[in-house]
Amino acid sequence: MNMQRRISYSIGIALMFATASFAQQVKTDYARSTDFSQYKTYSWENVRTQNPLWVDRIKAAVNSALAAKGWAQVESGGNVSIMAMEITQSHQTLNTYYDGFGGGWRRGGGFGDSTTTESTYKVGTLVVDLFDTNTKTLIWRGSSSDTLSDKPDKNIKNLNKGVEKMFDRFPPNTRKGAAPSGVQAAPAADTSVVSPLPTSVSAAPDDSSIRPFHINIPEEQIVELRQRIAETRWPDKETVNDESQGVQLAEVQALVQYWGNGYNWRNVEAKLNALPEFVTTIDGVDIQFIHVRSREPNALPLILTHGWPGSPLEFMKVIGPLTDPVAFGGSAQDDFDVVIPAIPGYGFSGKPTDLGWNPDRVARAWDVLMKRLGYTRYVAEGGDHGSVISDAMARQAPPGLLGIHITMPATIPANLVEGINSGEPAPTGLTAPELLAYNTLSTFFGRNAAYGAMMVTRPQTIGYALVDSPSGLAAFTYEKIAEWSDSDGHPERVIGRDEILDDITLYWLTNTGASSSRFYWENNNNNFSAAAQKTDQIKVPVAITVFPHEIFRAPESWSRQAYPSLYYFHEAAKGGHFAAWEQPEIFSTELRAAFRTLR
Repeated sequence: MNMQRRISYSIGIALMFATASFAQQVKTDYARSTDFSQYKTYSWENVRTQNPLWVDRIKAAVNSALAAKGWAQVESGGNVSIMAMEITQSHQTLNTYYDGFGGGWRRGGGFGDSTTTESTYKVGTLVVDLFDTNTKTLIWRGSSSDTLSDKPDKNIKNLNKGVEKMFDRFPPNTRKGAAPSGVQAAPAADTSVVSPLPTSVSAAPDDSSIRPFHINIPEEQIVELRQRIAETRWPDKETVNDESQGVQLAEVQALVQYWGNGYNWRNVEAKLNALPEFVTTIDGVDIQFIHVRSREPNALPLILTHGWPGSPLEFMKVIGPLTDPVAFGGSAQDDFDVVIPAIPGYGFSGKPTDLGWNPDRVARAWDVLMKRLGYTRYVAEGGDHGSVISDAMARQAPPGLLGIHITMPATIPANLVEGINSGEPAPTGLTAPELLAYNTLSTFFGRNAAYGAMMVTRPQTIGYALVDSPSGLAAFTYEKIAEWSDSDGHPERVIGRDEILDDITLYWLTNTGASSSRFYWENNNNNFSAAAQKTDQIKVPVAITVFPHEIFRAPESWSRQAYPSLYYFHEAAKGGHFAAWEQPEIFSTELRAAFRTLR
């Protein structure tokens, strides 16, 4: 069913996914009609399951642009609706799969022949009408003719540019017809890093709305970062030939010099902005999150929680496999709706100004978030801090939480904690996996845990270095990525240099070196101890995947003793602490298998 210049749908907000004849009527009458009173409106939700990535992306772009111009957002149920969105396109078959918008467009995506397995789409014209449903008049019309290419990064950039051009060429203050009632002018856009959204989308502490989110770091901050990098004052070289004194000078210099001269933040910014991004206020703090829905109506909702020195970027490569498993060799019955929040104090989430934002409080906030998104049943997954937060969710057992999957379980038996912490020799009677875990943890606490001790006891002090020195932040972060990834000390082999710098730059631009460290101070607990994490209180089903280069390999014997409700345990062939980041295919396969029986 390939066509040149085919109208796939009109958005519901829009007339998207209406009948073919109705869509054709919109196309025919569009140019000469300003009275859409004969057409009915649809809510955003009507079309969400048809092509959620596009619906959420365009909704966020349009609302953000409206807010920046001083106009209220388009929301379902209000008197302002988007009446018609016409998308004309050409279809082109390629020899390779096309990732398009975060992996959501594989297998024909949603714009063309759904049976096509290798295809991409070039959008020709994007038309948006804002319509006052009270007065039945057209308020404003915008259009863009920016063509998308076969390169994902350029597509994302062009789509953003196209939406922006519509609002620049035809600003709402030149609209026709009646103004929507209740519309208030918004304050000028706030370009600060802490809140890269227009101030009009900020909310009061008790506001439970979900607002669109768009990242737009001011160029001057990118320039300042490069200037700081160029002026780095380097220490003298280490006096050993290994990493026993810390990450080596030559490694950090090579990374930081590329950061200043070759790396481009705008690439990852565009990739993030191509995803449905939102922010909502929970317990007085803004929670920024990515929310990608599967096209399958019975997809299992899944919340993914990152750790330190990671971020939501850890999960970018698993969004496609989890929301569209068929395109990646899986089954449609294994589809997930994916929610990826940033922990308070991390990324683009707000920074807590009061005490008590520990794993238990974050766990409660995550349940609020999932319920606020309309999910009455869901599962949770996490590594590092994400494992600790997922454990806390399972202890709290909120209604609707079906189970958790963790990659860094708290399994150390109570009688072994003191010996491991003090570096005592392992007791007799341990099995080979238990002895390996004991010795690995003993070395970790004795030689490699200084970073944690600093953040647990003096997060503010280390924060001064992390937020003021790019090379300091890079060295502090890169050391742990190198040490904890399954890469023989060279994480670029499994993650990629640009992806590592994406993560480091996110910490820098959001100024979260200190605020992220405070989460350790708030936690101040042994995250590997079963007793400290009270795992025996967990009754929710627990699944564990052990990756071989995790900080320690949790033995199955300890895991079953620590988690009475453990129902799935598997050891992966490769991968480390950053499982989804390093081995997205293995990670995705593990989650499908782990949660299959809970659907």
